[in-house]
Amino acid sequence: MYFEDYYVGQVFDDIEPMVYTKEELIRAGKNWDPRDIHIYEKNPYYDTIISPGFYSLMTCWGQWVKTGIDRDGIIAGFGIREALWKKPIYADTKYKIKIEIVGKQVRKEGRNGLVAYKMTVTDPSGEVCLECTPLALVRFKNSK
Repeated sequence: MYFEDYYVGQVFDDIEPMVYTKEELIRAGKNWDPRDIHIYEKNPYYDTIISPGFYSLMTCWGQWVKTGIDRDGIIAGFGIREALWKKPIYADTKYKIKIEIVGKQVRKEGRNGLVAYKMTVTDPSGEVCLECTPLALVRFKNSK
C-alpha cells in the first residue's frame, strides 16, 4: 500500500493472532526486561510470568508486518505517539490484533507522508491488553 491507498477509519483485522510460550516470555524477560514479573513464575504480583511490554508491542506489530500489506509503500517507522499496556499478556493465550488507520499527513508533497496506525491487542474475552499508535513514513505511488 502507498500513502494514497490509506484512509482514516480503515481497519485491518485479518492478522495472525499472537500466542507466546512461557519459555519465550522468560527468555525475552531475561534478555530485555529482567524484572521478577517477567522471569519468575512466583513473584509478588502475579501467579505466573507476564510478557515484557515492549516485547509484546514488537511481536504483535511483527504480525502486522508479516501480512505484507504495507510492503510496497513503507519507508520506515517514524515514531510512536502512545503506547498503553492495559492488561498483562500471558503465555498460552491467543491474542487478537487489529490495526486501524487513525491519521494521515503529507510530509513532502508527491513524495511521502506519515500514516498513524492504531494497534489494539485483545485477549480471548475481548478485553484490550495493549494499545499503541505507531507512525510510519510511507511513499506516494509515483515517487522516486
